[in-house]
Amino acid sequence: MKTLTIILITVFVCTAAMASENEPAGTNQGIFSGSFADALWTVIAFLLLMAILSKVAWKPLLNRLKVREQHIQHQIESAEEARKKAEKLLDDCKQQGLTIIKQASDHAQEHEREIVERTRQEILEIKQKAQDDIEHARVAASEQLWEEAGDIMLKLSSEVLCRTITPEDNKRLIDEAITKIKP
Repeated sequence: MKTLTIILITVFVCTAAMASENEPAGTNQGIFSGSFADALWTVIAFLLLMAILSKVAWKPLLNRLKVREQHIQHQIESAEEARKKAEKLLDDCKQQGLTIIKQASDHAQEHEREIVERTRQEILEIKQKAQDDIEHARVAASEQLWEEAGDIMLKLSSEVLCRTITPEDNKRLIDEAITKIKP
C-alpha cells in the first residue's frame, strides 16, 4: 500500500513537471489558464490524493482521535466512580464517627450512673454507721447516766439516813428506783 502510494505521488509530480516544461517561458500562468487536459489531470490528481490521504492519513488520524476520546471518556467515568466512592467513604466515616461518639456518650453516662450508685451506697453505709454510732453513744450515755444517778442516790441516801449504805442496800434502792421510773 505504501509503495503504491509513493509510486502514484511520483507519477503525479513528474507529470506536473513535464507539463510545466512544455509551456513557453513568458506566458502568464493562472489557476484557470491552461488546457482541459491539465485541468482534468489536476482534478484526477486531487481526487487520488484525497483517496490516498483518506486511507493513509485521515482514517488513522480519526481512529486515533476516537481512541483518545474513548480514553478520556473512560478517565472521566473512572474519576466519577472514584468521586462517588470517596463520598461514600466520607459518609461511612461520618457514620462511624457518630457511632463512636454515641458509644462514648453512652459509656460516659453508664460510668456516671455507676459512680452515682457507688456514692449513694457509700453515703448509706456512712449514714448507717453514724446511726449505729449514735445508738451506741446513746446506750453508753444512758448507762453512764444510770451509774451517776446511782452514785447521786447513794450519796443522797447516805446523808438522809446518816449512815453508810452497803452494796446490797444500794442494789435494792436502785432496783426500786428503776421499777418506779419504768412503766
